[in-house]
Order: sequence, then C-alpha cells, then structure tokens
Amino acid sequence: MTVREQELAYLDRLEREGFLDQERYTTLAGRTERARPTIRNIYEKRLRPYDDLGVARILSANDGPARFENAVEEMLRLRRAVLLGDPGGGKTTTFWNLAAKLTSEARIDAAAPLPVFVRLGEWLEPEKSLADFIQGRILLPGQSLRQLLDQRRAALLLDGMNELPAGQRKDKYPQIARLLEDEPDILAFVSCRELDYTTDLGLHRIVITQLDPIRIAEFANLYLGEELGKSLFRRLAGEAALETFEQFMKAVGGQLTDPREVFWMGNLLPSGVRWGRDWRGEDDNSQWEEWLTRRDHPSSLLTLSRNPFILTMFCEVYREFRRLPDNRGDLFRTFVDFLLANEKRRSQPDDEEESALITGLEELAYQMQIRRTADGSDPKAGVLTALPRSEVEAILKDRLLYLARSASIIRGDEEVRFAHQLLQEYFAARYIKREIEEKRLKSTAIWPVGSWWERTGWEEAVKLLAGLYTNDSTPAVDWVATANPEVAAQCVEFSGAAINPETLQRLKSDWIDRVANLRTDPNPQARAAIGRALGLTGLDDRVGVGVVERRLEDGQIVRLPNFDFVEIPEGFFRFGEWRWRILPPKKQWLPGFNISRYPVTAAQFQAFIDDPEGASRPERWFAGLAADDDDRVIQDQENRVEGRDYANHPRENINWYQAIAFCRWLSWRLGGGYDLARIDLWKVRLPTEFEWEKAARGTSGRIYPYGNWFDRNKANTRETGIRQTTAVGIFPHGQSPYGVMDMSGNVWEWCLGNYRNSQRDPGSENLTNDDLRLVRGGSWYSLPDVARAAFRNYSLPADRLDDYGFRVVCGMRPPSLDH
Repeated sequence: MTVREQELAYLDRLEREGFLDQERYTTLAGRTERARPTIRNIYEKRLRPYDDLGVARILSANDGPARFENAVEEMLRLRRAVLLGDPGGGKTTTFWNLAAKLTSEARIDAAAPLPVFVRLGEWLEPEKSLADFIQGRILLPGQSLRQLLDQRRAALLLDGMNELPAGQRKDKYPQIARLLEDEPDILAFVSCRELDYTTDLGLHRIVITQLDPIRIAEFANLYLGEELGKSLFRRLAGEAALETFEQFMKAVGGQLTDPREVFWMGNLLPSGVRWGRDWRGEDDNSQWEEWLTRRDHPSSLLTLSRNPFILTMFCEVYREFRRLPDNRGDLFRTFVDFLLANEKRRSQPDDEEESALITGLEELAYQMQIRRTADGSDPKAGVLTALPRSEVEAILKDRLLYLARSASIIRGDEEVRFAHQLLQEYFAARYIKREIEEKRLKSTAIWPVGSWWERTGWEEAVKLLAGLYTNDSTPAVDWVATANPEVAAQCVEFSGAAINPETLQRLKSDWIDRVANLRTDPNPQARAAIGRALGLTGLDDRVGVGVVERRLEDGQIVRLPNFDFVEIPEGFFRFGEWRWRILPPKKQWLPGFNISRYPVTAAQFQAFIDDPEGASRPERWFAGLAADDDDRVIQDQENRVEGRDYANHPRENINWYQAIAFCRWLSWRLGGGYDLARIDLWKVRLPTEFEWEKAARGTSGRIYPYGNWFDRNKANTRETGIRQTTAVGIFPHGQSPYGVMDMSGNVWEWCLGNYRNSQRDPGSENLTNDDLRLVRGGSWYSLPDVARAAFRNYSLPADRLDDYGFRVVCGMRPPSLDH
C-alpha cells in the first residue's frame, strides 16, 4: 500500500468514527478573544513600554472580543486557537465538523493537511510523550507525525484538554504548549471546557456560546425534521412565548428590519421603539422587560436547551415519548431510560439484570471521577474519562458490558469511556445521591478544606446531582455548600431544580459574612470564590455593590446604582513620584469630593442598559463625543459562567466613551442638568487623575493604597493568581487611607483627563476629541510595578479590554437614592 493509499484509508477511518451526524450540524456562534501580549512580547518585540513623558502603556489595548457566527469558519480564519465552551456545548462536534472539511480537501489535494484528531482524555500513560500518543492514534505506517509536521501537512485537533488526568496535567500541559510553540506554521487547535482552562497556551481563544432560540429551532428541524422539530420548539419555548411573539409583531414588528431576531435574541429594542405602557397609559418598555425576564429565566426549558448536548437529548426523548422532562436531572434520567428501552427491545434483559447494569454504570462513573494517585495523597489527581477494558470488566461483567455498549452508553475497545462526559457525570451524580442519603460521603472528600476553591472535575456532576432533587434541591445544595459555596451557587442557578427560599437566605447570610472576612477565609482565592457565588446568584446586597429602586416624580420606578460614596476632604496631597532621582513628587491642592468606594459593578452598569432611556438612546448620551458606531456598542463582559454575569464584579470591557455615557445618564436620572458638555452640571462623573490618586494614596503619597510594599494578598493582581476580576471589596486590608477599595488591581479605571494635559478642573475638560485618556490602578493581569497607585497608564478612548472599568465621583453632597 502506498503512502497515499494509507492516507486515504486513514481518512476513511476518520469518517466512520466521527462524521455520521455532520449533516445535522448547526453552526455555533461566539466570540474571539485575541491572545494577550506577554511581557516577553513587549520587550523583545520592541513594543515601547514608556513614551517620552514617562507614561507607561504596558497593555496593547484593542477593541475587545470580536463576534462570529460560525465557529468552524473562525477557526480556519485564525488557523491556531483554543476552542472553549460549556460542558456539552458542542466543542467536539465542532472539531469533527472542521475535520470533515479538512478531510474533503485532503481527498482532493494530496498536499493538503491531514486532520489529526485525538482525544486527550485517552492519553492515560504518565510516561508516554504527547508525540508518541498522537503517533499511535493516526496509524500511518508509512508516514510519521514528524514527517507530517515537517511537511506542514498536519492539522492538529487536540480535543478535551480538561479530560487529561488531573494528576498528570503538570507534566502534560507543558508538552502541549511546547508542541504548539515548536510548530508555529501548522493548523493547530485545542479544545477545553472554559472554566477548566487554567493554563495559557498563548493562543487566541474562540469561545462558543450557547445556542440562541433561532439556532435551537434550526437544530430541532435538522434533527427531527421540520414538522416534529417545530412541535418540539413550541414545547421548549412554551405556548405563552409564541403568543407573546404574535403580540410583539402586531405592536412593533413593522418598525423592525428583523423582528424575529430582536424578539428571540436581542437585549435592547432599537432606539425609538417602545413596547408596553406605564400606569398612565404612556408608551414605555415594560412589556419588553417582562418578556426578557421570562425568555432568559435560568430554569426555563428554552434556556436549558441552549446547550447542544442537552438539546440532543431533548430531541431523542421528544421523538420517543412526545413529552419533555422538567430539569436536567429528569432529562438525563429519561434519556438513559430511552437508551435502555431500545436495548431492552433488542437484548431483552430482565429487571434484575437492568438494575445491575444501572448500579454498575454508577460505580464505573464514580470510579472514573474519584481516581487518585497510587498512594491517594493527591486529592486533585482524579477524574478520568477513560479506563482500560480490564478495569471496566471488573465492574461490568461480560453481559453488562455488552448491554452498556449496545445501548450506546459507553464506547471503546481497549480503552472504555462513556459516550459523553456528561453521561459519566450523570451516573456519578446518581452514585453520590445514594451515598449522601446513606450519610457515607462528605463533600470535603471532594473539595479539601485547604484548597476547596480549586476545580476538581466534580462540578458538573454535582449540578446534575442537584437536578435529581426535582421538588427541592436543598439536600444537594446544603451538602456541597459545606465545602464549596461557588459550586453550590451553580447548583442553585443551573440545575433547573426548585430550591426552598429559606435555603437561599441561609446561604446569603453565610456568604455575605465570609466574602470580606479575613478571619474565616484568609486566602484571597477562597474569598474570590465566595464572591462569585454571591454574584452568580444575585444575593450580594452589600451597600455600594448593587442597585436600588427609585420612584421618579412622574411615578415611574427605575433601578439606579446604589453607590457607597467615600468623602475625600479638601487639602494638599503628594502627586506623582520621584523620577530619575531628581524630580520629587509635587504637592497639589484639591477641593473636597466624594468617590465611589468600589468600581462600578456589572449590576450597576446593567441599570444603564435596562433603562429604556439608557443605553438604547446612544444619540443622547454619546452626543458630541468622538465615538463611532462601534464604540457605542456595549459588549458582554468576559467574566461569565454559562452566559451569566457575576453581578458584583467590576463591569469591564468598557471604553472611555461608554463610561462617559453612563455618567451622563445617571446624572440626568438624578436630576442633573441636560447640557451634556457642561461637566460641572453633572451629578456624577469620572474622577480626574488628581482625584483618583489622592483617593488611592492619601496625603502621604503611599506607593500602594495599603502601604509602601507590595503584598499579593492585598489586591487582585497577576501575583495573586486569581486570573480574572473578583467581587468588589474582598480585599479589606488593601483599602486606601480613606477606605476606598480595589484601587490596586482588579480593573484598570478610566479617568476623565487627557493624559498629556491632565486637568485639575473638570469643568475645563474637552470631551469632544479622541485624545489618549488615562487609566489607573492596574488590573488582575498586572505585575506589581504596574499596580502601584502612582503608576500612569493611557489608552485610546475607544479601547476596551476584559480588565477596563471605572468608578465615579460626585460633589460634597452625594445624590440621594432613597426608595
């Protein structure tokens, strides 16, 4: 057999293995996050870290993440990337779709790259190198991996980095990074669950997002045929939603270019469009806001079906039973019953044998999840997604193994795995439920006390566990909350199961007490995780973090940011720092002012987005600014889980124009003047550079807000190791002399001034130009030197990154936000 014949045979095998359902593939949308410049990039590639005025610009800012509509096309455009998404989000299917396209080209062109598709979860042997593992998977006797790489004919598709045995990741992650670095000219892609991507391979990130309702309808039609697919979508969306769509079309459909897209996917109505009436009968957006609440409710079937694997199960179950389960746990139970029912018709197992099969699958899944090092000393060494056949046969005897494979629950010959990792996690959840009810398993066995905030691979299994308690998930949530508040919050939000309101109040009380408590949780990683739990569930009601409802003079009720302002007295302070050991810091005098204790949070900025007179009126709030249409578009912030924001984190991905627009809007809502160019009429605004620095350093000119020596435990910087924004205020010992929080790290904060001519008098500030603007304070990505309170950085006003945010100041009398 010639080398070319071997290649064609390999392509045939690849098609048989993974191309069966490609005709039913629904394109996935998402966002691309460009790889960040590293310190090595900055200094070796001559990116000037300092300009002639001594102002630093360490970060190469850009326009934030770019949206795409077809993940496969985006991968081919970038040529090298890491593909990220939720469990069951379609990562593997997308890889197979890309492999199918590459296979078609390789059949026609003998010089085209061959898709080298490997499942990293099957790389089990600690001593085997990555190259040897890949070579064993491609099975081309006349062609080695090295030859394909040298000829630039390998297209690497490394699937499931999160499925590598956790105890081996320390050794195997660097091998993946080294292979990618050594082969910069080949197509190369790695997939991983987004929350498990805890190392940086230096690649652009393609993050596939959940299916929107329009894609759900397309998916159902492709999978079930048009008639049954439409019927399923009606059940998923609900008859009330379809009736609401008809009302929407009658009310405003004629004003919109694509009303279907706005209704099912939009977050804002276009400027000038109103749907609803207030208590006086005047047009407002009350009906639209009510629809958004119903459409995006986390426990609705439509929201649940946004996950491609979940939607696949819905399709199979609906085709068989013409009914739909209520939540994840019920769905998996019904789906497994469906698989077993099909096998029952073929192999006719008796009830005892079927029960033994279920018990065996639960044991097998649990053993894969709990797998440890040989001596059991490493509690994070586990979670496998494949086991040698000999070990599987010790749990599932010959007949049971045959039944499980025939039912398509498990697959593989020498190495056996569940058909999907979520199936493994479902059976592990069933095992845990039994152990909890027998009081034989403590959650601290999975999340050890000293490192409970680290991911162990059990997170999805426990969310499915909560879904098994349909009427009240309190037993599961309480069990996990004892060890891991963050996963307990995910159970509350994403399991789809009901929970007792008293349980939520208990959790809120406990988490609020701990989120900034150095005594109970001295490790910042722990407080960050508790902050994420509060932010995800919307339970964080600390003053200055969220919003309050305010009744306007006309009787309308709006939600406004509930800022906690800190008074900064008038007087002199030391500005700047010693430069070249010649020029000392300067003394500056400032009138008194008030500054928000925390950066503007996601919840507070959302009030601007949700207000019918807010972000949907760009012609008003961006008037006179040099912003173009793209600069006015408010993008999703990057710290999200399953499409949800952490409400108590700083709102990031904000450019200077958008921060100005927010201040204009809020000033107007608080009764400020409507001359948008007169900053002295605004109730709130961005701080000047002098105001920001005095609030951060006090009068003595501290180097950091908390003192003169860097401490990674007192601010969220790169050295802290959290690798994302954190809930505001979780570093109480890192506060400034006035008690202002988060002024070192977390997010860069926009200031009002033009950096070349920083103004003390905000009334003289020119808002109409596109001059470089100041950002201060460093971020979670910053090195210690950059997170100094005296460090000056700048950006173009259109720049927005996942660590750009802002805080606000006001005059000596903070505006009242009484209910």
